[in-house]
Amino acid sequence: MKLESKVGAFFIGTIVILGVLILRTEKLEIFGKAKERVFRTEFAQVAGLNPQARIRIAGVPVGTVKEIEALHGRAVVTFSVEEKFSINKGAVASLSSIGILGEKYIELDPGQANQEILPPGSTIPSKTGISLDNLMETLGAIGTDVKGITYALNQSIGGENGRQKIDEIVDNIRTLTAEFRSMAQENHSAINNTMANVESITGELRDRLPRIAKQFEDLGKGLNEMVDQSKPEMKGLLGDVRKLAQGFQSTSENIRSITDKMNRGEGTIGKLLNDESTVQKLNAAVDNVNEMLGGLKSMELRLDMNAARWTARNDSQIGLGIELAPRKDYWYSLSLNSSPDGKISDSTRKVTTNEIDPITGLPKTSLVTVRTVNAEQVVTLSAEFMKRLGDYFVLHAGIIDGKGGAGAELRFLDDRLRFGGLAYDFGKRDDKPNPRYRVTSSFQFWKGLYIQAGMQDLANKEFRSVFAGGGIRWKDDDLKKLVGLASSGK
Repeated sequence: MKLESKVGAFFIGTIVILGVLILRTEKLEIFGKAKERVFRTEFAQVAGLNPQARIRIAGVPVGTVKEIEALHGRAVVTFSVEEKFSINKGAVASLSSIGILGEKYIELDPGQANQEILPPGSTIPSKTGISLDNLMETLGAIGTDVKGITYALNQSIGGENGRQKIDEIVDNIRTLTAEFRSMAQENHSAINNTMANVESITGELRDRLPRIAKQFEDLGKGLNEMVDQSKPEMKGLLGDVRKLAQGFQSTSENIRSITDKMNRGEGTIGKLLNDESTVQKLNAAVDNVNEMLGGLKSMELRLDMNAARWTARNDSQIGLGIELAPRKDYWYSLSLNSSPDGKISDSTRKVTTNEIDPITGLPKTSLVTVRTVNAEQVVTLSAEFMKRLGDYFVLHAGIIDGKGGAGAELRFLDDRLRFGGLAYDFGKRDDKPNPRYRVTSSFQFWKGLYIQAGMQDLANKEFRSVFAGGGIRWKDDDLKKLVGLASSGK
């Protein structure tokens, strides 16, 4: 099997595997992004929210945050929502997070379905949700209230004033007992009548008590028999009750120790209640974690697969490229190319020709040296740094087809129309005296599909060739999950 056939089979297999992984991982917008509508909203603060954060309706992602800017002391958030989701009059936006330290996002209430649909560019009202910052403020207020209560008790009972108040309480009790004694003397006759009634009742009980005692004796015998029969179970129950009491005692001691430490400002909760600097440090740590996670989430991946026919070589080039973009103004490009413009070979041979001598008219033999220059099909690696200057100009430099080089591009129509040029392989040889120059052009005509054309080796006549072809580009956040899946499978 020829080398180009093997390489073609390898890339076709790679494309099929990538397609299966993409479809199994999540639904990707292979043919371009869905149509979106842009809205705005305002918050008092959006700590932890980053560009590319999710917009959710009932927890379901429906869009992303495009831009966050400060205006008149408030945070103005510009975000997009897929066109298939209706945003009606009465919609409300709120800032939420997944868990305590999880990803922050904007929860969107789309309003009633029977209301008027808001046009793109509308400003949606916002409301304040429950956040970790609010929770910390509440805990701080509780700690302040507890300090106030203990201070009030100390001021009320402690010191000379506290002793005076206790003396007043004792004097009131003494006065109250004196009043009860006076009340008893005044009601002496009523008490005597009550005692007489008690004597009458006790007389009746004297006659009835023997019978009651006999009944209690019989009942006691029955209980003794019952206890004897269930004595093992009772011992076990009493043992469990004793253990439970010991556990409650130990728990109460632990609670007392914890509350003492909290009052002294020891431990995490004690510092939260008594030290404002700890709360500020915790808030700063949470913001740093959210900022780091938001940066990773906003990183964009792009995939490019293409093929082109080289006319002078009578051969084809197949390429697979991946771009990693931390920000919109710069990114990194890595690609593999099966190219007919690879290793150059130079061969010389002698050929014997039969010619007729014009003077004698007889055949004669001569030796002719024939030099042949070939470019073999090989797989090359390209790794470049890309930098955008302004809206239309892109510079790039690095390794191009295994050689050092650089280039520039002009991009229009949201990067769908591109014109570029590059130079690489600056070493000079007899078979290649000049650097290799290439001019390219491409146009993305529908979704992710594009066509391309250009010319290779403008400065080397032996290798000069025109090429034309096409390809497909993916630009979607879900490609990051595909990379994570491939890494976890190793």
